[in-house]
Amino acid sequence: MFKLLIVEDEASFREAILTMIDWESEGIRVIGTASNGRKAIEAMEEEKPDILLTDIRMPMMSGLELIEEAKARGIDLIPVLLTGYSEFEYAQKALKLGVFDYILKPCNPKQVKEVIGKVKDELVRERSKANQVDRLERQWTANARMVTEDKLLKWLREAPWNGEERLAEIKEYGIRLEDASSLAIVFRFDSKELNVLAYGDKDLGLIRYAASNIIKESIGYRFEGRHELLTLDDRFVLLANVPNQLDRVELQDSLETVQRNLSSFLKVTVSIGVGSVTALPDLHISYKEALEALTRRFFHGGSGLFVASEQSRESSNQAEASKFRSDFAELEREIRRHIAESNYAEFVSEVEEWLDSFREQELSVSRIHLHTYSLIDSLMKEIGSSPDERIRSCVGQFEACVDQVQKLETFEELSTLITRVIQRFVELMNSKKAVHKTIQYVINLINEKYSTNLTLKSIAEEVFISPSHLSTLFRQEMGINFLDYLHQHRIDKAKQLLKDSGEKVYSVARKVGYYDEAHFVRFFKKWTGLLPSQYKKQNGF
Repeated sequence: MFKLLIVEDEASFREAILTMIDWESEGIRVIGTASNGRKAIEAMEEEKPDILLTDIRMPMMSGLELIEEAKARGIDLIPVLLTGYSEFEYAQKALKLGVFDYILKPCNPKQVKEVIGKVKDELVRERSKANQVDRLERQWTANARMVTEDKLLKWLREAPWNGEERLAEIKEYGIRLEDASSLAIVFRFDSKELNVLAYGDKDLGLIRYAASNIIKESIGYRFEGRHELLTLDDRFVLLANVPNQLDRVELQDSLETVQRNLSSFLKVTVSIGVGSVTALPDLHISYKEALEALTRRFFHGGSGLFVASEQSRESSNQAEASKFRSDFAELEREIRRHIAESNYAEFVSEVEEWLDSFREQELSVSRIHLHTYSLIDSLMKEIGSSPDERIRSCVGQFEACVDQVQKLETFEELSTLITRVIQRFVELMNSKKAVHKTIQYVINLINEKYSTNLTLKSIAEEVFISPSHLSTLFRQEMGINFLDYLHQHRIDKAKQLLKDSGEKVYSVARKVGYYDEAHFVRFFKKWTGLLPSQYKKQNGF
């Protein structure tokens, strides 16, 4: 609906114009009337009318002066003049000044509706044109931004840079970087956590947009406007010139502020990798360092801040690294020997040592994947060589585990997968023989008393053997150590309670044997990959 202001010094004619037409039915809302130009200016400032219907001659300020004043104040409207025959000469002059049309007095409703109808058509055309221009401008801006981002990404993937060419492109594309000290920072969504939140695919774009704004507002000011933020699926890349006065502590404070703000406003977490400060032509090096630093998230979990200068222990000492490789190779040979000889207690024990070595050395994720594939392949060969067709038919289960390895995001997830794989392997290979009666008794005790304070020592006392002997026997029979089996059993029970009831997390924790809720939450996440609250949400509570 368009807004109309009527300005006429003759009260009777002003009232006639107001009442002779049902303005609402014409799509017009009369925002007010005024008896002179000065009062009309006040109304226009406040209401911003689309149409001005004004007498040409009035005391204090004429209709033409009123129109000129409205234009001077930037009030965008279409003026229509009310004029008598004796004022016709003024009306013609007004048309040359941009007045849309005029109505001769005295007038009837038909004449007024006809002119106002033309004004409405013009307003519709203007708005349509303005919307189209606005849409084209937005599209141009979006396309220009895409071209800029594509150019920056190309820079990051190319080496070496041509400095002069890059500086020319910075100017051409309006890139907010200068030939000065620079660095790259990569922000990565902890995606597994993001996936379990109540966001659909349609909302992910909005989340990314909001996250990019939070990043820019939380840290952009540190770089005094000389930075660019790129959006890439589950991550953002900040390229920035580093001011001389910015120190490492200030940068870290700002990055931690980004993490807090994202968690507070969007309920998502990010891990951050920071490259070293380089010259602008070497910015691709800083970017690669940031990505490499971010891989340490595998060992330390989400919400971390990882700086490239903090080298991983794998490369810190060449002599130590050489000795580690030799010892690790011997450990893997021992693991394969225990598999072949069915020494499952020693096998489980040495796989635990194998996993500990990964964590202690913080090996690259790619190397960990290769060693993991090799271990699972050894298990598959052992299963495939079994004379029992039923056992051989289970090879596919282990092939599926190979596919999962690349998707694992933390070392804890890898450790959990390996534990389950080994447990399943030993269970299969022992399936032809009965479980040792002592271990069967222990399993029955766990089933009955898992909600109590069970320990390896208390169980050993019940079966009259030493804790160390029970531990070895349990690994040999079950393919998993006693404590892992107990935690796994408790978490399976907890999952059932969380799924089938609306009980609070602390209540479920107590029912399955955890009297420290934080302890329960940690083990639940280890064995399921989810927090108890997230698991409840996924299952309808």
